[in-house]
Amino acid sequence: MATALLWAALLPLFEWMQHTYVGETIRHSATLIALLEIVHLIGLTLLIGTVLMVDLSLLGRGIGSHPVSRIARELNNWTVAGLAIMLASGPLILFSEAVRCYKTPAFWIKMALLAIAVAFHFTVHRRVTLAEPPAPRETARVVAGLSLALWVGVALAGKGIAIFQPS
Repeated sequence: MATALLWAALLPLFEWMQHTYVGETIRHSATLIALLEIVHLIGLTLLIGTVLMVDLSLLGRGIGSHPVSRIARELNNWTVAGLAIMLASGPLILFSEAVRCYKTPAFWIKMALLAIAVAFHFTVHRRVTLAEPPAPRETARVVAGLSLALWVGVALAGKGIAIFQPS
């Protein structure tokens, strides 16, 4: 019951977002939409690419001559930059199609997975990748697998927003 009330209470917020000057401007400009999508995908590529390099190293498939902690430290700024780009461009894309996102289950799945992935990345994942001495092999594999599953889930749910239209 409380979930249904919260759900209903959010619709006016999403309608307001879509009808702001920013939402209207972006929605009525194919160029702005395309540029925002490109920037968002660049952020995703940066984020997923660096996470993939670290996680493959945790799985024993990465850059074998360097410890995981070194790779993670050296790629951290790039990972954070990718996330920052996505967190800056994502809300702008949302403003342009807020009501459609509100009605699309893939949007809510993406938001839930994103929150979990960010929390996991900056807590458990960070602790394991920066561990000195390195975390036990089985722990590293589980953390890498969860990390990859979460981030790929975020990307696939994002694609799902574009593919699955609300009824």
